[in-house]
Amino acid sequence: MNNIETMSDAGWNVMRIFWTLGQGTSSDAIMYLKRKTDWKEATVKTLINRLQKKNFLKPDQSARPYVYQPVIAESEAIHQNVNRMFDSLCCMKKGKAIEDLISNSDISKGDIDDMMNLLKAKRETAPEKVECDCLGEV
Repeated sequence: MNNIETMSDAGWNVMRIFWTLGQGTSSDAIMYLKRKTDWKEATVKTLINRLQKKNFLKPDQSARPYVYQPVIAESEAIHQNVNRMFDSLCCMKKGKAIEDLISNSDISKGDIDDMMNLLKAKRETAPEKVECDCLGEV
């Protein structure tokens, strides 16, 4: 399994290009990243090489230029990253963190409907209060 913790913020930006395209060359990544960053071509190529060494991207070496494909699915990377972050929070603070995330994110009406359905189902088994887990069991 890929250790998502080793992916830098810059690496996430590069991976988002390959996840969106499904596959692509370093030139593709450079072209799209130039639209939103001031990174030099060499910077993008260095990031691609690092992502390849960390086994996040794999090149098709039979093609020239190399065509890179993501090794890890975007949904899996997001899942690992979100769970890693939430695992470091106090249980009592996770609800507020989710509220903050929702209020500061652009979310489609369909996503909101899905979340509302999930929350309705989750409410059926939710405790009245979530206890702090910071100090371990008492």
